[in-house]
Amino acid sequence: MGLLDDTVSRLRGVLAVVEDIDLWPPWDAAQTIVDAVATAVEIATDPPAPDPRDLTAAAAAWRRIAGVVERGCGELDTCRERIDATVWRGTSGDAFRTSMRRLGTRTATVPPAATGVVTALETLADAMADARERHARADDMLRNNLELSWGDLMPWELVDHLRGVVAGVVHAVREAIGSYADARDAVRVARAAIRRAMDEIDLPDSLPRGISAVSLVNAWEDEEGPLSGSALAAYDEAFDQLTPAQQQAVRDALAGARSDQERAWILAGVASGLTGAALANYLAKLHTMSPAQLDGLDPPTDGSYSQPDQTTCGSSSLVMSRMLNDPAYALWIETGYDAATGVTDPRTPEQRFADESLAMHERTNAVRDRDGELQFPWPEAAGTQPWALANEMSAQDGSGAPGRDYEVQTVAPGDRGATYDHIADSVEDGHHVPLYVGDTTRPGHVVLVTGGDGDSLRIYDPATGREQTVSRDDFTRGDLGVSGWDEPWFAVTPS
Repeated sequence: MGLLDDTVSRLRGVLAVVEDIDLWPPWDAAQTIVDAVATAVEIATDPPAPDPRDLTAAAAAWRRIAGVVERGCGELDTCRERIDATVWRGTSGDAFRTSMRRLGTRTATVPPAATGVVTALETLADAMADARERHARADDMLRNNLELSWGDLMPWELVDHLRGVVAGVVHAVREAIGSYADARDAVRVARAAIRRAMDEIDLPDSLPRGISAVSLVNAWEDEEGPLSGSALAAYDEAFDQLTPAQQQAVRDALAGARSDQERAWILAGVASGLTGAALANYLAKLHTMSPAQLDGLDPPTDGSYSQPDQTTCGSSSLVMSRMLNDPAYALWIETGYDAATGVTDPRTPEQRFADESLAMHERTNAVRDRDGELQFPWPEAAGTQPWALANEMSAQDGSGAPGRDYEVQTVAPGDRGATYDHIADSVEDGHHVPLYVGDTTRPGHVVLVTGGDGDSLRIYDPATGREQTVSRDDFTRGDLGVSGWDEPWFAVTPS
């Protein structure tokens, strides 16, 4: 629960006390009113955040970014035009101009996105100013009731007087709640708008040390391919953990890579934590693969990988999540080659996926999890419980992003939008989110959220082995339409 949500919840608790006050005896009621008002004032001491001035300053910074990058786009175009075929001819010259054109095209997505962020921040600043004005009025009304006096009123007259005081306090607390609720709603709208704008930027979020920006741009695809997710952000730290000999082997592999696509898979393997013989075998295997084979390492959602039985939707989602987070594991599922042992498995990819899903089901439902920690055993016929799935996502060599812990978030039917926003933020940060869906009485199926664009989420459904898109409106209405299930129940998100 966010700070604004927490404040609203606490103020509603005060409101419930005031609305339920017994006005007899009146002197006790008066003290209860004063105590409740003091509590409300304490809870609502700070006006709703963020500060409109900070938002205006941030908008100005983004406006400057738009201008600077727009000028940079012009310089890229000029550079490409001046280094034409008369200056640099041949295959390498053509490749340079193609790369520069691609870099320019992708960089050109920044100015309009930055302008979208400016608009969202300025709109939020106006909304926050209004929310703070409402908060100030509510605060004044509350403080007027921190002390009560009634002169020489008789007890029965005092009851009528207090009835009017209670009505005023109820109104003031509701206005205070409204100010924070207005701010919360405005922040949610702004976050979604900023997310939509940022999604239009067709450039990676991170540039690992020692990697050519042009090569990275050529190899990177948003939410697809080896550099989607958290790989780029994790690369530098993972590289630093390698021995000097292993680091040199990675540099040599990057220098000798036959394509930007191969370099991308090298980066992803290092970022996933590969070391030692497994890393060496992985690098060597990549160097033997054709462009089509490298492209095939990105897990397909064409129906090839679906759950092997009616109880393994959660297990299959975990296997798919691990494939997306662990390139060596994806290499094994797709080709049968095990980088850890150097041995090739003779089964088909579909057989390996199915067998892994069944093995995953046994592990998540056993007495101990992957890390050997005790967990509550669960009958396999009942699927996979959310907490066991979170354990598997968090485990070393598990299905989540390396080094991250995951937790179960219950979807509140009255506030599904809060969970949607948390999921959207998680996938924007490079995570994949298992989602339990069902009907109004129970959860009945598990899918995997693999991406999104702010207004919608992209979901892998193990029942079909295919992806589908779910809009924010459908999610918040409880109308998902995923394999016959509509209601979101639990999300397993990074903690």
